[in-house]
Amino acid sequence: MKQMKFLNLNFVKSISLRSILVIVSALIVISTVSLTLIGFVVAKDITIVDGGETVKITTTRIYVDEMLSEQGIVLNNGDRLSMPLNSVLRDGDQLIIKRGKNIYLTVDGAVQEIFSGASTLREAFAENGIVLGPMDEVEPGLDMAVASGMEAKIIRVTESEVTEETVVPRNVIYKPNDRQPASYSKVLYEGRDGVASVTYRVVTRDGVEISREEIARVETVSSIDQVVERGMLGSASVAASTDNLVIKDTLQFSSTAYTATPNGRGGFVERTASGRPASYGVVAVDPRIIPLGTKLYIESLDGSWDYGFAVAGDTGGAIKGKIIDLFFDTYNECIQYGRRPIKVYILE
Repeated sequence: MKQMKFLNLNFVKSISLRSILVIVSALIVISTVSLTLIGFVVAKDITIVDGGETVKITTTRIYVDEMLSEQGIVLNNGDRLSMPLNSVLRDGDQLIIKRGKNIYLTVDGAVQEIFSGASTLREAFAENGIVLGPMDEVEPGLDMAVASGMEAKIIRVTESEVTEETVVPRNVIYKPNDRQPASYSKVLYEGRDGVASVTYRVVTRDGVEISREEIARVETVSSIDQVVERGMLGSASVAASTDNLVIKDTLQFSSTAYTATPNGRGGFVERTASGRPASYGVVAVDPRIIPLGTKLYIESLDGSWDYGFAVAGDTGGAIKGKIIDLFFDTYNECIQYGRRPIKVYILE
């Protein structure tokens, strides 16, 4: 019986210890809740310094963000606080708000106002989540110091490759016909334009193309030359090269000028010694040196334009030896030409 009483006493002590712990825990919870509830209703004097302006308020709010909302104070990107928004307010606290500077930013065709407390535009863009491309340009520059109300601009610069189909114009090959006048022209073979696939490197600034460089070309349709027969009799055009002339002989002559006008040499000349009409390209020669009917190309030696293709079609009493008389349309042209050295190509 005594042993049973001893056991019961220990059991009672055990129960009493647990009860004490429960009671203490309950008191702690009640105290915490009471303090929190008291915090809602107990007024606190708070000093707010907002961008250099100081105000004193009284609030029953517990947290900084709740107090700011109560006071109608709006925060912008870049504003900085001396206390975290979730801080518990205590009587006598001072909250300092350092306002970010406003920047008017033009980008992607629109103007937007951003705020930042950063020192440079580079930091301000990062703070506002503004992403720059690798080639984008910034005015007045990423390292420019931020000032309130400043204007900045981002110019989007892109580089891309563009492939386009383009026409390859056909070449025109002229086939001379020294039996026809210079006004004569006839297409012997039409030919055709080609087509090429051309790849360009294109650079744009804010969507406007500023440069285009060809980097690759593949001819998908070959062009075919056009062949045009052109009259060369009396042509005063300079030959592209004597390489395209079939030359039998080359001689140097002295040249003079004549015309069919009344003031020209010998008065009116309607027909030449060869029976050809007197016209530009018909020249007078000494037939002992150059037979009548010989095809010629006459090149200037004094730097002036070539007389061009001609035919030995006339003679003259004063034309002896290495002298050629060149026909011109007017007397004034003859006077201007005077006497000049020339190179005469005897053609096949």
